[in-house]
Order: sequence, then C-alpha cells, then structure tokens
Amino acid sequence: MKLASSSLSIILLSQCTPAAAFFPTKGLVQQSFKSQIISSGSTVVLHKPQCATALQMSIPSIINTVQRPRIAACALAFLLLAVKVVRDPRAFFWPGAGVDSQSKAALPEGSLGCPFVGYDIFSGSKDYGPFAKLGQLSKKNGKIFKIYSYGYPLVSVSGVDNIKSLLKNEFKDDGIGTFMIGKQNIGKIFGENMLLYENNNEKHSMLRRLMGTAMTPGAIAAGIPSIQERANYHINEMLKTNQAVKFEDAFQSFTLDIAWKQILGLDLKEEEIPKFHDAVRDWTDGMLNPFFLVPFKVPGLEKYTKAGRAATYLRGKIEEKISKLEKDGPDSSTLSKLYYATDEDGTRLTREQVIDNSLLLIFAGTETSASTLRCAALFLTLHPDVWNKVRAEQNEIKAKYGDDLTSEALENSVYLDAVIKETLRLQPVELGELRKVKESVVVDGKQIPKKWYAFFNAKQTHYNDPSTYQEDGSHMDHFKGFKPDRWLSESTKPKEWMPFGDGRRRCIGERLGMTEMKVFLSMLARKVAKCELVNTIDADHEIVWQKGNAMARPANAECTLVAA
Repeated sequence: MKLASSSLSIILLSQCTPAAAFFPTKGLVQQSFKSQIISSGSTVVLHKPQCATALQMSIPSIINTVQRPRIAACALAFLLLAVKVVRDPRAFFWPGAGVDSQSKAALPEGSLGCPFVGYDIFSGSKDYGPFAKLGQLSKKNGKIFKIYSYGYPLVSVSGVDNIKSLLKNEFKDDGIGTFMIGKQNIGKIFGENMLLYENNNEKHSMLRRLMGTAMTPGAIAAGIPSIQERANYHINEMLKTNQAVKFEDAFQSFTLDIAWKQILGLDLKEEEIPKFHDAVRDWTDGMLNPFFLVPFKVPGLEKYTKAGRAATYLRGKIEEKISKLEKDGPDSSTLSKLYYATDEDGTRLTREQVIDNSLLLIFAGTETSASTLRCAALFLTLHPDVWNKVRAEQNEIKAKYGDDLTSEALENSVYLDAVIKETLRLQPVELGELRKVKESVVVDGKQIPKKWYAFFNAKQTHYNDPSTYQEDGSHMDHFKGFKPDRWLSESTKPKEWMPFGDGRRRCIGERLGMTEMKVFLSMLARKVAKCELVNTIDADHEIVWQKGNAMARPANAECTLVAA
C-alpha cells in the first residue's frame, strides 16, 4: 500500500514540470493540495488533488518578501526628500547653495536661475562680448548679488571697499582662497603651480618675491629695446599692405612675438614662429573649454584636444630653454630671471614652478595685452580727436628723447597712459578668479556662506564709480564715454579702477603688460597719420564683439592705415 501511494504521488507530481511554474499544465488547478490515498479492500480510491508547483507557490512569497522592504525604503527616502525640499528648497534645486544658519546676515539679492543648472554666465553676445549674461545680471542687481552656474553657487562682489573687505580674508585658515575650476583636467594643461592658485601664505609670498625679480622696473626697462623692435617690425608689415589691416592678426602677432622672444627667450627659426603662435592661441582658447571645467577627470584631454597638445608643445619649448640656461648661463629673458631668482635663504623656484609661471606670464602678456590693444585701436579710430592728441604727444616725446624708447620716455607719455587706462576702464577682464569661501564671511552686511564661491566684478565696479557715473549709462558707452582726458585731472580721475585686481594677488605682470601696450601704440602714433575703420560697426551703428573669449575683442575689426 505504501508503494502504491508513493507511485501515484510521483505520477501526479511528475505532471508539475518546471514550466508549469509559469504556464500550468492543462487540467491542473493552481491551489495547494494534499494527496490522499484510501485503501478499501482491494480497491484503491484516489482523491485527485488540485495541483500547483512548489515554485509557483514560492514566487509570490519571494516577491512580497523582497519588494515590501524596497517599497518601504523608497517611500521613506521619498518622504525624507520631500521634507528636505520643504525645509530648504534652495539646497535641493541648487546643490551646494545652502545658507549658514549661524549667521544673522541675509544672503545677497539675486536669482539663482534654472534649477540644477543656474545661469550660463560664460556665454557671450555680439552686442556685448563674452560674459553677456553676467553683464545683464550686474546691471539688474546691486553691488553684491548671488547667482548659480553649472554646479557652483557664486557671489559677485563689486566696489573697491567691498572687494578689499572680501580680500582681507585671504591666506587665512578660515578665510578664502583662489580656486581652479576643473583642476583635475585644467591643472595639467594650464599649470597647477601657478602663483595665481597658491593659497599657502608663506609659499605665495616666496613665489611672489622670486617672480617679482623678473618684473622690477629695471628688468622691464632692459626689455624695452626688444619690445620696440618687434613693434616696429609689425607696424612696418601693416604699412606695406594695400589692404585693410585686421586688428586680430596685427596685435596678437605682436604680443605672441613678445612671448617667445622676450618672456621665454627662445631662438625660433622663421618657419617655427607660426607654429608657436598657433600653439599659444589653441592653449589660451582652451581656458573656456567646458570639458576642462567639469569636476571629474576626463581621460585623454592632453593628447586629444588642441589645448592639451599645445600645452605639451609649449612645455617642451620651456624645458629646452631651461636646459640651455643650465648649459650656457643666464640671459636677458624673463624666463632666465625666474630660473635664477634666489631668495634670501637660498630658495629657488622648482622646475615645475618655473614652467607653470612662465605659462602664466604668456597668458597675461598675450590674452590681456592683445585684447586691450584691439579695443584701444578701435576706440582711437572712433575718436580721431583723441588719436591726434596721442600723435602730438609722441612727436614731443620723440623730439625730447629721440627715436629709441626708454622708461623715462614712456613715463612721460601721460596722454597715452590715459588712453590705455580709459580702455581698461571700459573693457576690463570681467570675471576675476574665483575664491572659495572656507567659513562664512559678511561683506557690506551680506552673507557669503561657507563652501560658496566669490569673485570680484571689475566692470561693475567701474560702472558704479561715483566719479564717472551717469544715470543713463553713457559713461560706459564706447562712443560717448571714451574720454581719456578724465585721467588728467584729480577732480575727474576715476576713483574705482581695478582692471589688474587688488591686494596681494594683484596681477604681477601689470608693469610688463602696460609697457608692451605703450610701446606699440607710441610707435603706431609715430608711423601712422590716420586709421580708418572698415567694419565692426553694424547697421544700427553698434560695435560687433566676439562672443567666446576671456576678454572682449571687436569682431572682424579692420582698418586702413595712412602712413605719417
């Protein structure tokens, strides 16, 4: 009897195949069952069970067992998220933009923009130039305002007093420090050892002292003959052509020549000069490449991007020059002065510090100087009366000091100096270096929370200068507001002017940049009687600007020159 019972049980269970767990066999009913075999004499009576597999029985149980905790966890997470959004929606929709609840000061005014993204403050427009959105927000808001851009909560600070108040917190453990966006990528290409990004007080002081030996008045004066030679060369080339001269080519070629000849002291063959020029352009253009700015490492950028390959080329050239200096001794180049600079205790710059800070000087001497020269030339063509005053002054300087420019001759070019300063008032570097706020600071009664980023806004500072301000904005208009004569009197001289920054991080290449620009414009005034603008002004009589640069540049600016 036991055998019969077992056999029948096997027969019945054999119908419950694995497939039946999902597709039941015909005639089987999906219920739990119990086989019963009853013996009645010789007759075996089978009560046929309603069959379901063990697998079928277990799956719903497993699903319930697994899903219920997950659903509960998701519900709890959603609830916590909802609480977070209700309590502090800013921190959720604009990550990192939390408020310091310990501070009694309010956040600056201003909108954070689109959730999770904020504003694209880097984009430009043809009627404004780069950073058009930042310019729009600056006019709309006060001297201090908050914004959000691509994952960074930012505060724009303008006004000399406010900026000085902010910068007094530099080089403190609980203060502020410069911050390289996308350091994982941009650091390898633009230099991690730059003076600009050194936040250690002692190291920064040492770097600035040693680099300063290459930027002394005497060091700059020694380079004037070389700068004048390159200026003469490029102006003569401009006068040779019967076609309109492009500002873009003329001024950038001049500053790039200063980079390889004076700053680095390279001995380039004629056919390699264009390659060097292209490398510097590709390298500086990469500054605003979004791939370099992301907060994680992107492999292959040094090898597969123009900026990366350009950086490798430029570093190679600097390495070659250092090897030559080690073999032959010092020369008159800026790089040589950096390499051999020695502090009082015998400290010298490391090889990497020399390379990275040479690149910093190249950027400052090409991008800033070339862009300012383009703008100055544009303004001088729009204001022929100003150009005539520059020419008259240079005729006097030439009569007094001779053909060769000297430090004394440049120092006495007072009106030329005013032209350059007025150009920088209207078109400064718009976005200063970001400072990461380690602990919350208060500026002009406004809270800048810890872990936010602050930057000084030079253009807005110039806009709000009470000594020049006009309610209709005409003091910043390129047609109505370009008035170099305002710099000649203490009563009209701008009081808030800071195109080179301020504090201990004030641009160390300021003197070199001003000398480059003065030399070129002084030689241009001596050799060119008249410059007529060909284009750059649109049908609405507005200047057309390039959109994607670190500084404003007139787009497609060309002029015809008439020799003196």
